[in-house]
Amino acid sequence: MKKNTANPNSIELIAIHFTKELKAIFSDSGALLILIGALLIYPLVYSFGYFNETLTDLSVGVVDLDQTTTSRKYTGMLDATQEIQVTYKPLSLKEAEELFLANKINGVILIPKDFQQDVVSGRQANVAVYADGSYLLKYKTMYSAASVVNSYFNGGVAVKHYVAEGKSLHQAKVAASPLSIQSHTLYIPTGAYGSFIMPGMILIIIQQTLLIGIGIMGGTFSESKASPFVLPEQQRYREILPHLLGRVGAYLLISAFNICLAVVLVHHWFHYPDKGYMSDILMLLFPFLLAVIFFGIGLSTFLKHRESAIVFMMFLSPIALFLSGVSWPVNAMPEWLVGLSKILPGTTAIPAYLRLRTMGVDLAHVKSETISLYLQAASYAALTIGYFFLRVYIDRRNQNRAAQQSVG
Repeated sequence: MKKNTANPNSIELIAIHFTKELKAIFSDSGALLILIGALLIYPLVYSFGYFNETLTDLSVGVVDLDQTTTSRKYTGMLDATQEIQVTYKPLSLKEAEELFLANKINGVILIPKDFQQDVVSGRQANVAVYADGSYLLKYKTMYSAASVVNSYFNGGVAVKHYVAEGKSLHQAKVAASPLSIQSHTLYIPTGAYGSFIMPGMILIIIQQTLLIGIGIMGGTFSESKASPFVLPEQQRYREILPHLLGRVGAYLLISAFNICLAVVLVHHWFHYPDKGYMSDILMLLFPFLLAVIFFGIGLSTFLKHRESAIVFMMFLSPIALFLSGVSWPVNAMPEWLVGLSKILPGTTAIPAYLRLRTMGVDLAHVKSETISLYLQAASYAALTIGYFFLRVYIDRRNQNRAAQQSVG
């Protein structure tokens, strides 16, 4: 029996719009660059940028006003740390300030005069640390290194004093440090910045490139003034859902490629934390992608030009990064801003993804976030379907009015 191509069923309509959207994407170099090219470039560029993971050998200057054996030993301990490197030994704070302003050093450590005399006599000796507070990572690195050296130096001095008093070496060590603190850094033991920032950043890149790409396609279609439907005016109500599902399927297919590259391969290449099961991760990412795609298609209906998508989404990108909680904890934000941030699917998905991927929890522990993403996707789908129903209704009403006027 010959198939009736003039009246396609719902499955055929989905296939038609799926193929139509894919053809439109692959014939648009700008959309192709954003939807696929950006996912080839951004994760790799960011990952290579953070390749060293930790800040090491930070250049500092030590102003040693004491010039004694003890002060030189303290300077050597500073230089032996992984975090900082003593590259200059200026003779005064004025000279050190000039080196700092010339960007030759990132901070200054001042050893005062009579440093050795104070240490030997048991008086408190003060060491001044001038760290660059305008750059948080540099400040934290330098201050932490100086604090560790101070602790070890103080411990060594205390042990020598106790031994001189007649205590055994073991007793001296216990007396110098009566409280032993064991610190365990969970999930990212090295404290590597790249391993901390990149897993969440990858999801933000996926979200924003999808939104920009869908917006470009929507703006381009609006400029063409064409109809998104293939059926006659009288049958378009039944085409709304297949039209939407076909487009969603096209973007899900492209997203599957991006997930394989960014979420699987980049994680493996750069050895990012990977404690979760891939099946659980994909179960979370599926509603996340659905929510992003439905949100993007809904937004694209309001964009009349392709440039509008680029401008609007670029404006939205830094907001999405901040609200995701990657750069600043969500619980430290105002409640109204946290509520507003839930508009973006990444705000819900990223913390859950990090718990799966970095902490190694199972899917049951992110059940509420998964359900929230499905509800979010359903809400954006319902709003988009409602828009298309309204659009079909208005078009039909205008057509009927035009017909009545032509008869009259």
